[in-house]
Amino acid sequence: MTIVHALIVDDEEYVRLVLEQALRQEGCEVTAAKNGKHGIELLQSTTFDFVITDLRMPGTDGKAVLKWVREHQPEVDVVMLTGHGDVKDAVEAMKQGAWDFLIKDTPFDAAIVKSALSKLRTIRALRKENVAARHGGFTRDVIVEGTSPAWRQLRSQITKVAPSSAPVLVQGETGSGKEVVARLLHDLSARSSGPFLSVNCGAVSRELLESELFGHERGAFTGATSAKLGLVEAAEGGTLFLDEIGEMPGPMQVSLLRFLDQGEYRPVGSTRTLHADVRLVGATNQDVRTLVDQGRFREDLLYRINTVTLHVPPLRERREDIVLLAEHLLRNVRTPGSSNRRLSTEGLDCLASYQWPGNIRELRNVIERLVMLGTDRDVFTDDEIRQVLPKHHGSIQAEDLSRISLEEIERRHITLVLDACDGNKTQAAKILGIDYKTLLSKLKKYESTP
Repeated sequence: MTIVHALIVDDEEYVRLVLEQALRQEGCEVTAAKNGKHGIELLQSTTFDFVITDLRMPGTDGKAVLKWVREHQPEVDVVMLTGHGDVKDAVEAMKQGAWDFLIKDTPFDAAIVKSALSKLRTIRALRKENVAARHGGFTRDVIVEGTSPAWRQLRSQITKVAPSSAPVLVQGETGSGKEVVARLLHDLSARSSGPFLSVNCGAVSRELLESELFGHERGAFTGATSAKLGLVEAAEGGTLFLDEIGEMPGPMQVSLLRFLDQGEYRPVGSTRTLHADVRLVGATNQDVRTLVDQGRFREDLLYRINTVTLHVPPLRERREDIVLLAEHLLRNVRTPGSSNRRLSTEGLDCLASYQWPGNIRELRNVIERLVMLGTDRDVFTDDEIRQVLPKHHGSIQAEDLSRISLEEIERRHITLVLDACDGNKTQAAKILGIDYKTLLSKLKKYESTP
């Protein structure tokens, strides 16, 4: 939201020239209009961040310009220029939505404009941080990198891909660390000083998702009582992480494709076309090619979003990292007043031998339960760890296969995954690769089977 394009509306050529020079010196792109009617015409055809308009002009005056901006482009900030005798009217304009007013002395002092621009940039940056803070842009876990061959291979790919601004598709099982990969892509890129924002496409309705991504104008839909800044604009110069992109509704896929192709978008309820420089990283635990074949995901969007595809290995394929991750989680999951505690060698072996169907998310859950339910000793034993691990309901050994039906194997596996997900059926269905209704049907069948 750095101010890069300013519109000057003033009927005095001398004032326009002074303002243009001052704003260009501050790094702004500047367009000037010689009256209010011309200014509104420019606003209808061009995107501006900031308008500075004279209050009194023949015909369409500054009040009319402000009224038009408030009704059609409320995210654009307006500063009024006024003479000493019009201060009362300028204050009234601020009540109507102007950001500030400046006294126009003779000769006109450009320094007051530069000062106002500096303050306005600060205010707009704070607005952007407010949006970013709500979407994880300024809080993050320490990224713990592994030593396993599977992780080292992925890390090498991340290092090669990070410098590019091309879209990336990250695929992997639920809880395997796809967002960690997205954050590494951001941190190792030239965008690292910009925001990293994220949104779960599967957790938001189509209407709200469009507003979350692209923002909306006041009155765009029921309840839109004010304009809203979208994540695409808030992530300017940084990275936007689209988690569960496979769940994105079809109409939204069209809008996203347009943004990927042209770097432009429209807020909901707006006729204006805006541009943003944002790198998109999508993530999914589904086979997107299968979604395309089922008609649930656009093939042209798949080609644009997966310029590079990174596959995150499940935790069971990077067992060398389990101990490192467990110890890190234990250091960061403490109860008030607790001392430093560690896992016994036997306890670490117990963790390393578990299959982890829920991946790193399940490991975090197990460590949290261990801290809450374990004893007060400094070292957690393997017995304590086994007590908080999901029950296997009987491991199926090779020699058992001849005596166990396929239905029983399926039942045990589903039960194991449900335990790993703490009974969360939606998450379990995603891990199992079946839809929610199918899972419910199978569970109902198991309940009726003796």
